[in-house]
Amino acid sequence: MSRAALAGALLALALAAGLAGAQERPPAAPPPAPMHPGLRPLPPETPATPQRRGELDCAACHVSKHQGVVRMYLGMGGHGTPMIPSHMFQVRVECVACHIAPKEAEELRKGLVGQTFRPSEQACLGCHGERYRGMLRQWTDTLERMSAVLAPKLEAARDVLRAADPRNPKLERARKLVDDAEFNARFVTFAKGVHNVFYAADLLKLANAWLDEAVGLLGRPPIKSDDQLVRGGYCATLCHQAAGVKQTETVTFRKQKVPHVRHVSEFGATCTSCHSAETHKAVTATPATCTACHHSPQNERCESCHREQSAFYRGKTATALATLTPNLMAETVACTSCHDRSRKPSRAALAEACLGCHEPQYTLILPEWTAGFGDEVRRTAAAVGKAEAALARVRRAGRKNPEAEALLARAREALALVRKGGAAHNPLAADALLSAAREAAAQAAAGVRQ
Repeated sequence: MSRAALAGALLALALAAGLAGAQERPPAAPPPAPMHPGLRPLPPETPATPQRRGELDCAACHVSKHQGVVRMYLGMGGHGTPMIPSHMFQVRVECVACHIAPKEAEELRKGLVGQTFRPSEQACLGCHGERYRGMLRQWTDTLERMSAVLAPKLEAARDVLRAADPRNPKLERARKLVDDAEFNARFVTFAKGVHNVFYAADLLKLANAWLDEAVGLLGRPPIKSDDQLVRGGYCATLCHQAAGVKQTETVTFRKQKVPHVRHVSEFGATCTSCHSAETHKAVTATPATCTACHHSPQNERCESCHREQSAFYRGKTATALATLTPNLMAETVACTSCHDRSRKPSRAALAEACLGCHEPQYTLILPEWTAGFGDEVRRTAAAVGKAEAALARVRRAGRKNPEAEALLARAREALALVRKGGAAHNPLAADALLSAAREAAAQAAAGVRQ
């Protein structure tokens, strides 16, 4: 046999041996089924039998039966919100982790037509413990209450659309808002919002706001309803109450103490007025958020927040240095008569307000009231500073002068009252206080030198 023929025979034998070995080697074991919270390992899947010609195709009629529920669980499909997946989806909890209770009516036929499983609170308790008992019922009840608030508002908004002038250029925008609101409400109902409760609540919150905006576009006032729960109070109802979270009486926002509980219990604010619905505890409020509520046309209670200015304007500021009288306009001129909340504060805007009641030359007094008192305040601050320096030297020397200390304290108080109250709110009172403060400061400094 030639060398070439021998090489060919050896190659053929090697290939044959390799093929036989490959046929005898057992197939690799499939990877283990993934483990998800609340799940046992899934049974191995049986490959689907190819459909034969002429067989029935179930999907031809049963199209996307659970599509809405899946979209709700994924946090998508609604109108107007970003994707907000359920927290349980994010940790890979699947349907059968919660749907563990057999449907009773199917018990006798489960061997013939299969078995449906309902959700059970036991699944919640198995992972989260007794602290979460009752939360599932609370979720479903809360979403039902929110939907019940929206139903009459939606019908009333439809009535407004039907009665609107068809030539109104804002009609199409209003109709789109109402349609989107109805879509979200139906989506939460039919896709079972409890599968992603905070996403569902956010959809209903948007729907509620859109209905108010729609009727407003057509010149109608918002439809009256007790909608605090829908506007954002659902955080406390869906989670905080069941989990035993206690609200703090006050919080600090932008270095200012804010009555946290009163904003909800008395002022009608909701959790999402200041906090994110997507990120737990995140604060979304800005100074503009506060202004939009406190300076809204519906809120005329300026003096409930601006107490120092109100007391100064009405001559109710208590001080030992001078007896204050109310501004001559206090009984007839309200805050908003001078302060136009729809415009940026300025002296020009104030001057225009003056012209509403006074002659044009009267506006010449305004600069003296606003900027003119700045010089008086600086003079008073300088006098107080000199007295403070003099008393500091006395203290370092180990001496005491209680009379001078008392005079200085009164001078400081008077200066602070004018700064906080605003000289323009009561010019006569401001002049009296600043004069008294300078005199008290001078007496304090003189008493130290004696």
